[in-house]
Amino acid sequence: MKQENTKQPGNTRGRKRDSSRTDAIVKVALSLLLEVGFDRFRIQDVATKAGCGTGAIYRRWPTKESLIIEAIKSMPAQEAPVTDEPTTDLKTVIEKQCSQASEKPDLVPGLVAAMRSDKEIEAVVKAGFSLEHYRKTIARTIGEDHEHLDLLAEITPAITLFRSVFTPESLNSDDMVEEILSVITSFKPKT
Repeated sequence: MKQENTKQPGNTRGRKRDSSRTDAIVKVALSLLLEVGFDRFRIQDVATKAGCGTGAIYRRWPTKESLIIEAIKSMPAQEAPVTDEPTTDLKTVIEKQCSQASEKPDLVPGLVAAMRSDKEIEAVVKAGFSLEHYRKTIARTIGEDHEHLDLLAEITPAITLFRSVFTPESLNSDDMVEEILSVITSFKPKT
């Protein structure tokens, strides 16, 4: 006689998953992804830093890519600084981007490679990517209705990516900040 399966849907074998552990693993994964990039991201390193075994990770995410997708989804939106000095705020935003490009020039190219090899990673990166913090900060300097505002918002990430990947010399972050700031503020209305 065939026995009826009494297992309830959604029940899993073993210990119940601790949601705080899940959150901690995602936080460590994001931190590690931003530190070492996609190419050098290893589940073992996440497990070590999160204080758990690799099994705890693989029970939640079956692949490295699925954990990376979850980590990318957890990234907070970038905020534009707002003080009484719009040009100083703009410089702060540009400095952050230039500093990241100069300190970790292979992070973005590694992410681009991951996006090309995994359509889900590509989709989550594109869904979460925004230049709105650049746009808002630049708009405070040159005006919300400036015809080149959207193009100017692309300048900082474009130049830092280009220089970090394609130029043979190491980046001088301070010089790059001043150059980009100079270009953007040249569009400031004359008063």
